[in-house]
Amino acid sequence: MQQKSVYWIIGFMLFALFFGAGNLIFPAYLGIYSGANLWLAILGFCLTGVTLPLLGVVAVAYSGKTNVESIAQPASKAYALFFAISLYLSIGPFFAIPRTGAVSYEIGIQPFFGDKVAVQIIYGIIFFGLSYLIAVKPSKIADRIGKYLTPALLIFLGILIFASFIAPAGELGQAHNASPAVNDSFRDLPFVAGLIQGYSTMDALASLAFAILIIDAAKGHGAKTPRAIAQLTLKSGIIAALILAAIYILVGRLGATSQSLFNFSNGQFTLNSEPISDGGPVLIQSASHYMDSIGQVVLAMAIFLACLTTATGLITACAEYFHKIIPKLSHTAWATIFTLIATTLYFGGLADIIKWSIPVLYLLYPLTIVTIILIFLKSVIGDNPIIYRTTLSFTAIAGLFDASNTLAKQTQLFLMPEGIVKFFTKIIPLGSYNMGWICFAGLGLVIGLILTGFKPNKNS
Repeated sequence: MQQKSVYWIIGFMLFALFFGAGNLIFPAYLGIYSGANLWLAILGFCLTGVTLPLLGVVAVAYSGKTNVESIAQPASKAYALFFAISLYLSIGPFFAIPRTGAVSYEIGIQPFFGDKVAVQIIYGIIFFGLSYLIAVKPSKIADRIGKYLTPALLIFLGILIFASFIAPAGELGQAHNASPAVNDSFRDLPFVAGLIQGYSTMDALASLAFAILIIDAAKGHGAKTPRAIAQLTLKSGIIAALILAAIYILVGRLGATSQSLFNFSNGQFTLNSEPISDGGPVLIQSASHYMDSIGQVVLAMAIFLACLTTATGLITACAEYFHKIIPKLSHTAWATIFTLIATTLYFGGLADIIKWSIPVLYLLYPLTIVTIILIFLKSVIGDNPIIYRTTLSFTAIAGLFDASNTLAKQTQLFLMPEGIVKFFTKIIPLGSYNMGWICFAGLGLVIGLILTGFKPNKNS
């Protein structure tokens, strides 16, 4: 097989693994509220939703490691195990996998058959059953996803986007804040809001897990040395990143030009008197506007394929990792367990799945970003445990605050002390944007360098 075709096959595979539930609903939601601020918001979204996942995959290949646990191990074995398990459970059975089913049901099935329990059960069995059947044969995943499902997905999605260019519903509308939260401040802080919305795709977290599949695929297509694997991963990753960015921009534009299709009252866009809390209604209404009932069918097929490929990849990656740490259970057994958990949580509905994932992302995303950065600093700091521990510990302090403070606001079950809230949101730079972890991570890195006498590599 020619080398260039290998780049495209693995690139399409990686794109398909990333492109799932959140990759349609979040840019559409961002688009309708950001309006004329679309380009700033989508730039921020692409930084966390495209650039970080690409860096994550390349970082694992560059490190020469083979799993999430091994890349975090310089901090300590206990931390590495905690980080890996937390990450896999988040992108797996607790949030991302059930979200794929919930999104594809609420957007692609519910408009046709209504919100009936029997329909939800039947669809859940079909969707997660197909995901499971593909996932239990991981050796075939590259060919099945890269060669067949991804091109079909792009065709279906392309039809809807093309229709939006032929006769757009309107111009880029006025920008609005969807809520007082920073991640919804599309009028006042569009770039920052886009950055945080990009968290919700979970793709940076998934990139560390998907890297295993990409490295295996690279080896299967002839890459033998670590350098060859890293180069093949980078070039294939760039292809996936460019496709992702293009679709985010186009779906964001679809949302930004669709404001006229909705009512606007009390600061929120509404459909059938219900406030829009995600991009699902934006996609549904846009498909109906541009292509009538045919548009609904096209959207349903696109959503189904996007979510199916992502669910398959997540089940495979999670099962492979947990089989490694607890080999008494086979890959198939773990895939079965995770599929059953995800199917159960899928019945909670999309809104609750997204809601409960946000506090977790405020903790895991900073830790993931900092881990990726530390990998690329390997030539300077090596695998020095002191630097890893100080940098990640300080990052975790800010991440834990953002997670706890968000959870307190969501549940109203407890209150964060006023002094602590003031310190993290008013005194710490970028803290009011839920990005105080950047300063904490920088401080931790500096302290680590000081403790190692600015000669970290010698202590590796």
